[in-house]
Amino acid sequence: MNTLLEHLRAVGEEKVCAIWQQAEAEVQAYQKEKEAALAEERKRCRLQGQQALVEFGRGLMVAAEEKAWLRRSEAEAQLAERLYHLAQKELDWLREQCGSRLLSACAKELPQAEWKQLRVSESEVAFARTLFPEAEVAGDRSISGGLVAESGDGRVTVINTLEKRLERAWPRILPGFFRTLREEKENAAS
Repeated sequence: MNTLLEHLRAVGEEKVCAIWQQAEAEVQAYQKEKEAALAEERKRCRLQGQQALVEFGRGLMVAAEEKAWLRRSEAEAQLAERLYHLAQKELDWLREQCGSRLLSACAKELPQAEWKQLRVSESEVAFARTLFPEAEVAGDRSISGGLVAESGDGRVTVINTLEKRLERAWPRILPGFFRTLREEKENAAS
């Protein structure tokens, strides 16, 4: 009977060992499967992270380009305003350089009408009275050169001043300033 018990015990131990080895093999296979899945998931997350980083970088670049464009536009607007004011300050000099020819030329550009009221630069009142002896001529500090003429019935007013000419020409002049500035910047950089 002892031998039978020993034999059964030995067979039981072998079966337990076999079950244990099979369980360990299954655990190892399961661990390898999960490690492979985890490695695959890490790889997928890393790729997603890289893609998200690339998209984030693109977003930052677009935002930076928009901000740079906005700042450049603001700077150009401020520069344009400064240039315009500088140009306005030079109108008195321009009138002085042209002398009476400027007022004569502006008067010749007026359409045929009975001009009853004129405003001119304070320094040109006397000369304007010789050009328009029938009109009431007044000096205006806001006029650098040229004239503002009003018809007798008050229905027609012609503004032919240096200020108005500059205002009308400025949109055509300004791009040339900026083009010259860019060219000078490019030449200085090379």
